[in-house]
Parts: sequence; C-alpha cells; structure tokens
Amino acid sequence: MKIALGGPPHSGKSVLRERLKTQLRVLAPGLYPYFLSTNPDGEGAWFQQTYEHDPCLATTLKREAKHPWSPERARLYANWVAECPQPLTFIDLGGKIDAYNRDICSAATHAIVLAPCEQDLAPWREFFVSCGLPVIAELISDYHAASDIVESVTTPFRARIHRLERGDLASPRAGVTALAHFVLQQLVPSVAD
Repeated sequence: MKIALGGPPHSGKSVLRERLKTQLRVLAPGLYPYFLSTNPDGEGAWFQQTYEHDPCLATTLKREAKHPWSPERARLYANWVAECPQPLTFIDLGGKIDAYNRDICSAATHAIVLAPCEQDLAPWREFFVSCGLPVIAELISDYHAASDIVESVTTPFRARIHRLERGDLASPRAGVTALAHFVLQQLVPSVAD
C-alpha cells in the first residue's frame, strides 16, 4: 500500500505522520512503515523528533531544506513513490492541491485526508478521487478538543484527533491508535486481529 496523506497547511499532518509511525511499529513490530516527505516545505521525516528535542534547531534545518516546487522535483518525488518497495509507504504531500501533487499521487494506491474542519475535507477528497485514489480515512484535526473521537472504523475510517502539537508526541491519541489498527487491517487483515 502506498498511502498519500494530504490536507490543508497547518492541519497537523507531520505530527500525525510521526504518531502513526510509532503506533504502527508498536502494533506490528516486524513491519517497517516507510514515510516519504514529498513537499517543498523542508520538513522531512526527521523533523518531529528533532523538534521534540530542539525546536530551534529543527526550525533552522527546515528553513535551510526548504526549496521551490519545480516539475523536476515533482518527477523525482513521483519516482520515489513508484520505486519504493516497502509494503506500507506513506506519502506526505504537504498542503497544496496542484499538478505537482497529482504527479506524485500517480503511483500511490490509497489516500488519507486530514483537515481542521469538515468543509476542508471536501477539496482533498475530490482531489484524491480525481487522482484515482480511494480515500480510506478522513480525519478532523481538532486542536482544542480534550480527547479523540472515533466515528467509523469502516472505509472511510473517520475520527477527530485532538491537539496534534509539535513536540508533544508522547501523550496517547486513541484516534491514531484506531487508525493504525485500521491501516494494518487494510494491508493484511490477519495482522490487526
């Protein structure tokens, strides 16, 4: 499975990505979930853990790694997705719906949308459908909520995830754990049971 992760800027995608990776490793220790950062914002897979230990360093490195979009860079990222041999790969698209992300999605198989409110899900859902990707999960990032709410564990999985905050990766999130179970069940139904 190659799952594109998209949604508006500042929705908590990179925090979700790190939390999901941790939960997948706990639930399926022999599985290595691979995460590709395919966006120009400079925030690679290293960012969340670095931010947790040294926010200033992480911010400086992100600023230095930031680069403009170009057709060549989008093709490079699309090739990464197409050539990735891992059984479970996540593609962090960043926060823009554009032709570059459409190219990157060409080798993906599924999609997850994260947005701060219900109406912000629709453009991403439509984008992924137009790319031929089934949306397997729709998540609301509710920063001010006190807890997670899992609304549906069938496709599409639906949940409200609270307080996806940089530097706060240790506190549990029931919605992320449920999402990890759901993803594993899609990958190999016997793994999640």
